[in-house]
Amino acid sequence: MTRDADTTHDRNLPLLTGQSTLATAAWMMASPSIVLTFLAVSLDMPIFLIGALVSIRQLASSLTDIFLFNAITRIQNRKRALSLTDLTLALCFGATIVVVLFGDRSQAMVVFVICVFVMGIVDEFQQLLLTDFISDNLKSHARLKLKYAQMALGGIFAVALTWFAHEMTLELPPLHRHSIIVAIGVLCFALSAFAVLAVRDFAEKSALPEQARTSPYKALMAYVSNAVQMLEFDWFRKFVTLRIVFASVILAVPFFSLISAEAHHASNKGLTALIISYALGYIVAGPLWGTLNNISHRLVMFSCAVLVGMSGATLATLHFLDIDHDVRIHAMAIFTVSVAVRGIGAVLSLYYMDIAPKEQRVNGIAVARSFVRVAMICLSATLAAVAHLHETAWAILFITLASFGAAVFSYFLTRSGNTSHASGSADA
Repeated sequence: MTRDADTTHDRNLPLLTGQSTLATAAWMMASPSIVLTFLAVSLDMPIFLIGALVSIRQLASSLTDIFLFNAITRIQNRKRALSLTDLTLALCFGATIVVVLFGDRSQAMVVFVICVFVMGIVDEFQQLLLTDFISDNLKSHARLKLKYAQMALGGIFAVALTWFAHEMTLELPPLHRHSIIVAIGVLCFALSAFAVLAVRDFAEKSALPEQARTSPYKALMAYVSNAVQMLEFDWFRKFVTLRIVFASVILAVPFFSLISAEAHHASNKGLTALIISYALGYIVAGPLWGTLNNISHRLVMFSCAVLVGMSGATLATLHFLDIDHDVRIHAMAIFTVSVAVRGIGAVLSLYYMDIAPKEQRVNGIAVARSFVRVAMICLSATLAAVAHLHETAWAILFITLASFGAAVFSYFLTRSGNTSHASGSADA
């Protein structure tokens, strides 16, 4: 039985790596934070609405954490569910392309809000299910290899496809060129949906609980009860604290993208430069944080926060000095924060999968993510209002200060040391 289990885990690693590479490339080429922000600015949508898209997505994800976390643990066919989530994301991004090319600004605003809301629900549903699915079907060290391999491979794939699309569409208007890049991302989502079906789910169906329908009220009460129960555990409280501390740091990507889109939305090469920088960030993040994560979680957290803070301070300074007109400046800023934010997401995810007991895995991550979502909704809405009423650079300054604060906090909150993948321990 042990040998069969090892064989199954070994077989799943390349399959999940290929599937996650497609999904990662798709998210880069159709990224809500980068691409949809760029398209929204190109359509002259209000800055407050563009910034509020982050809050809308976070709100949708919070609803998923509250009302669907219990149902996720009862899903019988997890591969089919994951495949359907990728297909739904493909449909949402496809709808945004259609309205950009054939709709007016009012129609685009409505479609963007609806699609971003649905994306938030589906993406969070997928992430909660993947946490359980990958934990069951890959061992700890294989999970680390998958997490960082998908960044590098997905980034390489996205760079190649984006550059190819850029060269093949030089004669087209900017909006058409941008839409073609999103369309390629839609295709990658569709291929990912079919690829996940080839993975063998190691968990026995008979071991999964029977699916049951619950009312929204019962689901809410179950969530509250689960949250109270999870907060009794010291390891969980520490994890939630870390997630909240880094919430403002993670917002660097959408707001750095917003200030970049404001400066370069009319450029033929603006979006291409940002996507390639974003993808290169994934490529660098994979081997960089994969290596440092074997030394210390604290080192990764501290380094990521400092990178965001330094990048934000530089970009804000150049903006106030009015010397940030070169697209390469914004591309470099997007690259830096992409490297950092991917490192933060990966180290927290790996830490959680190592320390969370099987019976508390989905419930715990749902509660943790919902707490963080509330913080991010408030933060992103406030920063969107600041960007609308004043300048986006002031939002960048706040993120800069919060990043340096997160670096100091994580240094004292976590302990140094090697991560023991064999024993499943973590040093955060």
